[in-house]
Amino acid sequence: MGKKSILRILLVVHFFSVSGMFFAQSTTEKKEKKEKFPSYFGLQFKPLIAGDFLGSSQLKLNNEQFFAVVNQKFGYSFGANVRIGLTKLISLETGINQVVRNYDIDFSIPDSNLFVKNDISFLNYDIPLNALIYIQLSDKIFMNASLGGSMVYNPSDVATKLSLQGGNVFIQEGRRFSRLGIEMNANFGAEYRTEKSGIFYLGISGRIPVKPIYQIAAVYERQSYSKVAVGNLIGTYISFDFRYYLPNIKNKGVQFIPGPIEQ
Repeated sequence: MGKKSILRILLVVHFFSVSGMFFAQSTTEKKEKKEKFPSYFGLQFKPLIAGDFLGSSQLKLNNEQFFAVVNQKFGYSFGANVRIGLTKLISLETGINQVVRNYDIDFSIPDSNLFVKNDISFLNYDIPLNALIYIQLSDKIFMNASLGGSMVYNPSDVATKLSLQGGNVFIQEGRRFSRLGIEMNANFGAEYRTEKSGIFYLGISGRIPVKPIYQIAAVYERQSYSKVAVGNLIGTYISFDFRYYLPNIKNKGVQFIPGPIEQ
């Protein structure tokens, strides 16, 4: 075997040795990153606040002397949340939530001295995807802000009916524009982190649908007489956010000891 052949073999061996070292180092760095930037699973509950914070909380409808006013009430949202660590101060958040928007509706026909109140609720499910940025204030306290969007599923149309003495009937109907929608999310809050007990979070969120979520129809009927007033419900809201993330428990020692399989 010539010197050139031996040199080639040594170069090949050296190449694979260096490649193996880089691969091992890359694998080690990935493991360190996973340990350094952990992910968390949590639960959340959000009371929806009634008020004119991001838009009008009131929708006024009328048709001649028939009036209907839709007023936002307190609602709620709850679900599961997943936080995926990208760096020490940046994460992605997603999950799935159920959202219940509650409204009052005031019907009135002043000429007939008729004033009636009813209520209606709208249910949907959303899957958010937000980019989250932290500001570390101390060893255990972090401020954070997030921004992103949500895919929203509206399962069905909604309607309520109120029948009174004298044959007076008041109907409120909400018809969805589509089964799927998109909403913009913004959030600001603070959290307290512990290794053994998990993460406790308190914040405030804003939600703005890209387009109205339901078309509202208010109907008054009496025998063969009827009046209909129609408008669009935007569905914006502000909420308080209460979240709890489970702690990541590090397993110590050998979890599985290989051995012979007993027949």
